[in-house]
Amino acid sequence: MDSKNEPFEVEFTNECIEEMIEIYEYISYKLKENNAAKRLMAMVTDKILKLTNMPESYMKIGKNDRLKREYHRMVVKNFVVLYTIDFQKRKVYISRMIYGRRNYLS
Repeated sequence: MDSKNEPFEVEFTNECIEEMIEIYEYISYKLKENNAAKRLMAMVTDKILKLTNMPESYMKIGKNDRLKREYHRMVVKNFVVLYTIDFQKRKVYISRMIYGRRNYLS
């Protein structure tokens, strides 16, 4: 199979995993909305898994990291998921999941 047709692999940063856990726990325990927390995480997971075939689905934003990778922004409900794409390694790195009203460009 031509490697250009192979799906991309998705990898989460530790920072993103921690943020997702915090968001889940806040909605589930603090707001006492366990089902809403589960639905949000299912929605986020579903959208992220679609990146394996279409990593450029979401717009680039004006943010680069120290390695000059460009970030893409995916909006899910009130949250923003930031990710970068490594075309050579065929990987999508899920970097952050942030409440949408926070300044995620800094």
